[in-house]
Amino acid sequence: MDKSQEIEFIFTLICEQLDAVAPQICPLFVALKDGKDTNLDALSAEDISSLIKAFTLYHLLLNIVDERYYLSRIKKGAILETIAELRAQKYDDADIQAVLKKIRFYPVFTAHPTESLRRTFLESYHEMSDDLETWFKLGDKNAKEHLKYRLNLLWNSHIVRSEKIEVLFELDNLLYFMESSILRSGANVLKEVQEALSELGDKEELKKSPIRLGSWIGGDRDGNPYVTNAVMLEVMKRQHETIIHQYLKRIDKLGRELSIAQEFIKPSRALLESLEVEKEHLDTMAKKLFLQEPFRAKLTCMRQKLQNRILALNLPQASLNENKIYMYANSKEFIKDIDMMIESLDKRSSIYLKELKNLALLAGFHLMQLDFRQHRDVFWNALAEIFSHLGYVQGDLLLLPESERTRVLNVALKAPLLDLNTLYGKLSVQTQEMILAFVNFKWAKDRISDNIMDSCIISMCQSANDLLCVLWFAKQSGLWCKGKKTRISISPLFETIGDLELAPRILRELCANPHYAEYLQSHKNYQEIMIGYSDSSKDGGIFASNYSLKQAIKNLILLEDELKIKFRLFHGRGGSVSRGGGALEDALLSSPTNSVAGFLKTTEQGEVISGKYLNPKKAESSFDSALATLLKKSVYDKFGMEIKQGMDFESILQKISAESYKTYRKLVYETEGFIVYFKSATPIYFIQQLNIGSRPSKRKDTQNVEDLRAIPWVFAWTQNRAIIPAWYGLGSGLDAAFRECGDRGVLRRCYQENLFFKTTIDNISQAFLKVDLEIAEHYNAFVEDVNLRKEIWGMIETEYHRTLEWLLYVRNEKYLLESEKLVRESILLRKPFLTRLSFFQLYLMRAYREARYPEQKERIAKQIVTTIVGIAQGIKNTG
Repeated sequence: MDKSQEIEFIFTLICEQLDAVAPQICPLFVALKDGKDTNLDALSAEDISSLIKAFTLYHLLLNIVDERYYLSRIKKGAILETIAELRAQKYDDADIQAVLKKIRFYPVFTAHPTESLRRTFLESYHEMSDDLETWFKLGDKNAKEHLKYRLNLLWNSHIVRSEKIEVLFELDNLLYFMESSILRSGANVLKEVQEALSELGDKEELKKSPIRLGSWIGGDRDGNPYVTNAVMLEVMKRQHETIIHQYLKRIDKLGRELSIAQEFIKPSRALLESLEVEKEHLDTMAKKLFLQEPFRAKLTCMRQKLQNRILALNLPQASLNENKIYMYANSKEFIKDIDMMIESLDKRSSIYLKELKNLALLAGFHLMQLDFRQHRDVFWNALAEIFSHLGYVQGDLLLLPESERTRVLNVALKAPLLDLNTLYGKLSVQTQEMILAFVNFKWAKDRISDNIMDSCIISMCQSANDLLCVLWFAKQSGLWCKGKKTRISISPLFETIGDLELAPRILRELCANPHYAEYLQSHKNYQEIMIGYSDSSKDGGIFASNYSLKQAIKNLILLEDELKIKFRLFHGRGGSVSRGGGALEDALLSSPTNSVAGFLKTTEQGEVISGKYLNPKKAESSFDSALATLLKKSVYDKFGMEIKQGMDFESILQKISAESYKTYRKLVYETEGFIVYFKSATPIYFIQQLNIGSRPSKRKDTQNVEDLRAIPWVFAWTQNRAIIPAWYGLGSGLDAAFRECGDRGVLRRCYQENLFFKTTIDNISQAFLKVDLEIAEHYNAFVEDVNLRKEIWGMIETEYHRTLEWLLYVRNEKYLLESEKLVRESILLRKPFLTRLSFFQLYLMRAYREARYPEQKERIAKQIVTTIVGIAQGIKNTG
């Protein structure tokens, strides 16, 4: 079957399902799909719900078909392909090899609430994807029947969660991704890296994983009151148990398979000596095996040492010290045992032991490295109370000027170590929670793995004192000791455009502080910096955000030489273009010279996780592609080859940024009544009722755009199809640049020759094609103030047409995405169904306003949130 036949097949499947459960609706579903109008008032609430579900399930299946065709077009072995490309560009194998051995890709999976589908639907997606593959390739009727079975179950399930999602539910979802896809795919890519190193002449076994898995679930406390110390500890323990059970499962399988007798394969001396030492821990049966089947015996020992780690986790430290429990101290010991067996076996017999080793290199005993994130104000509130209690200040620390705060912090950091236990019972609950967070941080590193936690991220960082504040907590908890290697990365998060501009000044102040300078020395002079894409975009618009981020990164790179430190940049990207989304590979290659240096840490959020990692083949491709691009960019930067940029377009980019910023701010921040318009002309009220994340949808109840979270901000504009965060201001920016230089052709040349500009324009173009102003205009009817409605709609409509005209000119196209036919086709294919879902949403929002009593409103609201999920599936984007 070709793609059009597959799409017709899934449409037929939905029709068959409708025929079985709601036959009266099927003809209407077909008519609506063909663009015919219908009188929604003539339909019952049940019929409307059935149609919404039919369109949503169709989009779910369409996403699977799209994914299949994406996977059919990509080639395996991106790393080897990149090596061949670098060789063709005359780079030496030794240089490529040196870079490849050091690159690190660090995806950090967050619980940001942008995954609109329930886990039930995600698991079904997995199975239905397999069923469609089997049916389309082999015509297997069992696969088709199982597909119908799954579709029927989903039909009879709620699309939207009825209960508020909890942090541990978020963890369960992520662990499902880990166990069903990510671990296997990541380990496979490690095998490819090993093969690539061998191709380059390096015969050594891989000692470190180029992929590090990270997570914010259970560690991200910024604005989430449900992430407590108890939850954080539970998350870390579950991660530990999950990966240990993965190892146990594989060891049990290997134990059944490796029945190799000693007389046929001679074990190494190291293996025999280790068994001699460990045989006392074997039971009678295993001791008999020891004489005949040493590999099974060794696996039995390994199993016991892993099992004991779980059992010992809850024992007090004193008990562990007294009773020398037979267990692994760390994952290095586990890997050493695996290596011992690999060395004693031939290449073929050791295949699955090598897989186990790759998994252990990837996940250790921690599975994912947890980041701890909290708002600067929370750190300061705790410190102010502690310093007042200890007598460092008389009065309120927070009322002191910055210079005086610095003096007090220096005195406190110079003072002898404090026993934190002496503070318990003498401080507020909130401050004791903060102290305990750092105590737990250290406990987890001591008892689970040193890799279980690392970064402590300070949200809305505004001064050098913010980091000194956290340094005090790190010192008292033993995470930082002078003269020893630090066990914590203190990371400022610069989120707004203003914060990004302040970053160099803050870092200069930090490096001049003697205490922080000592901390940096103990951290090998590395400073992690997190850069936020979401708030900078909400702050200044899409183009100004991208340009400001690029400039901030360039300035930081220049600062490295001055301060004699290395920055490790952590990119806080979201799923949508307006929150830093788009192809990671394009973003990497267009980033400033030397901004990567072999290291890429980036957030993977919400629907991006399912989009990139739910399907194991897609996950493998995502890892493979990220490492290949990271290798290419790092080789280019390290050995002085810059990607061709052509003439200097900096003044043009600067002008576009400044004018687009001004235009965006005029609409969003300077138009009186804009927040009223936003709340009326988008379904933000209903989005806030969606149970798609444990975190509240806003920081505080306010009438200010600044206090709205970036995710629901983008989500709401995506739902009403105006999607202004992804494009607004660009047209005016391009217009201003043209007026200044007087030559339209310069902007087209800038697109052809400047990779940053091209990547930004391409990302905006893809989002722009999803805009539907005809639909968006209907939402204006909900704005009661006629003058406000006309004023804002006029601004949006004018900027839309201006932006469209410039996108077509700059990209040299007759119609948008003319040069990207597959992407265009995929977007436009969904339009008829999205249009119908939008009209359902509009109809129901009107009905909600006209409803006479609470029970009626509640029923309609439930229908509205199902349209939100359906539209999110169709656009393949939420926030």
